[in-house]
Amino acid sequence: MGLRKPAAALVIVLSLLGAACSTGEASKAKIERTGRTTSSGTNSTGNTASSKLDWTVCENKLARAANLECSTLAVPLDPSKPAGDTITLALARQRATGAATDRIGSLVLNPGGPGGSGIEFLAAAALSFPDELTTKFDLVSFDPRGVGESTPVRCLTDKQKESQLSGDLTPSTDAEIDAALDDQKELLKGCEKDPADLITHMSTADVAADLDQIRSALGDDKLTYAGFSYGTSIGAVYATLFPENTRALVLDGSVSPSTTVEQESLTQATSFEQVLTRFENACDASTACSLAPNSAAKIAKVRQDLTKSPVKVNSKTDKRLLGVDQFDYALATGLYDTSLWGVLADAITNVRNGGAATLFSLMDRQTGRNTDGTFDNSSDAQVMVSCADTQERPDLTEAVQSAERIQQAAPIFGSITGWSSISCLNWPKATNPLPTITGDGAPPILVIGTVGDPATPYSWAQEMATALESATLLTYEGSGHTAFMKGGPCVDNAVVNYLVALKVPAAGTTCPEVAASISFDTLAQQIITTMVNSGLSEDVANCIVKGAIDEVGEAEFNKMALGDDAESMTQVIMAKTLACVQKKGPN
Repeated sequence: MGLRKPAAALVIVLSLLGAACSTGEASKAKIERTGRTTSSGTNSTGNTASSKLDWTVCENKLARAANLECSTLAVPLDPSKPAGDTITLALARQRATGAATDRIGSLVLNPGGPGGSGIEFLAAAALSFPDELTTKFDLVSFDPRGVGESTPVRCLTDKQKESQLSGDLTPSTDAEIDAALDDQKELLKGCEKDPADLITHMSTADVAADLDQIRSALGDDKLTYAGFSYGTSIGAVYATLFPENTRALVLDGSVSPSTTVEQESLTQATSFEQVLTRFENACDASTACSLAPNSAAKIAKVRQDLTKSPVKVNSKTDKRLLGVDQFDYALATGLYDTSLWGVLADAITNVRNGGAATLFSLMDRQTGRNTDGTFDNSSDAQVMVSCADTQERPDLTEAVQSAERIQQAAPIFGSITGWSSISCLNWPKATNPLPTITGDGAPPILVIGTVGDPATPYSWAQEMATALESATLLTYEGSGHTAFMKGGPCVDNAVVNYLVALKVPAAGTTCPEVAASISFDTLAQQIITTMVNSGLSEDVANCIVKGAIDEVGEAEFNKMALGDDAESMTQVIMAKTLACVQKKGPN
């Protein structure tokens, strides 16, 4: 399981609302457009990058709402054949807001996955980045090859994905295993038919070569990069293949630099179980957590009940059935972000009274399902990257035995991660697999690990910091997936100081957990707090959120807030804002 969709719609709407409440913030958030910027360069492989990047208004709704600029770049399908077929990468940018004399260059970002859209990540994250970075760097991100608006892979139809996710996700009987194998064959067949011929050209090494093309096209002599989750693998491979082109790399929430598929799945499943215990302990210690007391027993009871009697969402637009497998997916997704722990607790408490819809909204962030029922291609890309990075090709017996070992070691989440190895059955041989990570010759690199990270266990950050010869490990003692902009000033200042001044923290530096990062407030309460912090009065903020919930219902409100539909979220929030401000009158 990797990093999935941010709650982009909500972030953008609240950012715009905050800007509207403050003239200073509004002027800071605007990006001056001057038509287009051109740059050129040649990367270290000898491949000539596109001679220019034409920056225009974005077609992507989230990127357009965040006032980003977008462009495209042609790169070789096979990096070893620069004169061969090409594919297209989609890029987005927020220009540096400071004086031209203060500009350092571009800060290229990747959110992880594999399969995560960098454009949607930038749309959600750019407005909250520290001023020390946004004034000095153009923030740039991209949809990696095969993902989103870049030349895409598409292995399964929406109907096929919905069918697979609605079934038994944790096969145990011979019939269920046969069904899972049929699903895998369907996936492989679809990927092989993909017209872009990307199935053997989706490795992390291929993406790292693309990243060097991007650096060159941006006109940067050396790369400044921040990668999160799987994005750390891209950065580590880049440092290994292109050390001479590296300026600074932040690797936050690191994946393991070298492991087997089974060991990776086992370590991740165990980490999710450990963070679930952290969630339960924090819940039981909080007077605001609706699952308290004895939250562990209540979660076990819900899982047991769902095994016998799944819950139908039964909304106007969603008729899905929530069983224990879907519940476990949602539970895992909710553990990623400690600010959502209250949302997760409320959904579990009310699983048979509206909570199922919220749980599906959480699960959808992991599976790439959009609010309209369509799917992005993140899950297709994730499988293709994973299989392109390894030479492991277990047979069915080995895959089943591996899954059983993982499930035994991690009873809840082992059922989700344990079947990873079946995905690469009969897959084409990897042509450009993950290289041995060393970063030999690269400048100092900053690796960040979170002790309570469910998706990328802290031990992986330790392994990555050891593998990269010039790396320094920064430890955040909190919970949740990744630490930057979540771990408080200690983490953020270290990142800013490194990216701007190229100074890494002292070896062994540890940042304490930020207690306020764990919230058991409802999603509505969190939105009200954000609005008040943006400059609205508490009365108006309450009026807006209550009015929105009254209009669309709490489940639908949560779905919009956790999802990708910025347009619908904007319409509801802005309409209620106008009505509530007019109702209250001038202060």
